[in-house]
Amino acid sequence: MTDQGALFPIVRNRSRGRYRRGFDDTLKALRELGRLEPVDAARVALARGLADELDAATADTAESRYTRGTLAARYDTVLAHLLDQTAVTAYDTGTDLDAVFAAMGNHPTGG
Repeated sequence: MTDQGALFPIVRNRSRGRYRRGFDDTLKALRELGRLEPVDAARVALARGLADELDAATADTAESRYTRGTLAARYDTVLAHLLDQTAVTAYDTGTDLDAVFAAMGNHPTGG
């Protein structure tokens, strides 16, 4: 059955998409700056895979916006860890609103 055609042929050597190219450029810069350690290997692999999946999802017009957005958020989180930045997530509850209002001099409880 090796001669049998595939209904949806798998593209073996697909070119890198914009997210993977961007990740590869970032990875190169991190290496040049000496900011990558051997312990980062798993995060690098995860980010590379997410970049490929995000490229595939954005190339597929039938893919939902929700899926593309979720992949983008996960990719951003992994990149933030590699870049030593804090990722901003929709479920982040780290902001203390009382402190924000107090800094503005406009506390809602009058305090």
